[in-house]
Amino acid sequence: QEGFLATLGAQDQLFAERSEALLLAKKKRAELLIDLTRARCERNPTDLQARFELGEHLVHAARFREALPELQRARQNPAARLKSMNLLGRCYHELGMLDLAAQQFEEAARETSSMDALKKEIVYNLGLVYELMGEGDKSLAAMKQIYQADYGYRDVAARVEKSYERPAPG
Repeated sequence: QEGFLATLGAQDQLFAERSEALLLAKKKRAELLIDLTRARCERNPTDLQARFELGEHLVHAARFREALPELQRARQNPAARLKSMNLLGRCYHELGMLDLAAQQFEEAARETSSMDALKKEIVYNLGLVYELMGEGDKSLAAMKQIYQADYGYRDVAARVEKSYERPAPG
């Protein structure tokens, strides 16, 4: 349905109806996934992978506060540790706890050496948090790390190159 929506104009009545239907379907799907995963967690409370999946579904449903304890427990799972830390940082960010978000992203970035897709996402999120905290130099340094490995990642090139622009002599 998303492809179909792209062919319609934003003013189109059908666009509005289909957009609303798609949003409702996504919300129902998210709630179903949350319910199913929560049931798995209740059956096996020590299943850290299920805890991660529940936290991930809660984040996708914008239920950040509910996701926190699940993701905190999932950090104990080595296979999901970095992903959990990234999602925890996003939750803290969304809840306005920027210092806690920065700590999560910093720790996760330190724990992985190669600039793979997950590390790029973590470092990018860290850069955004630094920017919101008024730490422009740290934000730019994070973006430069990604720029050196992947010029085309999100809006990193524009952010880094903008920092080199000089005002025209007046």
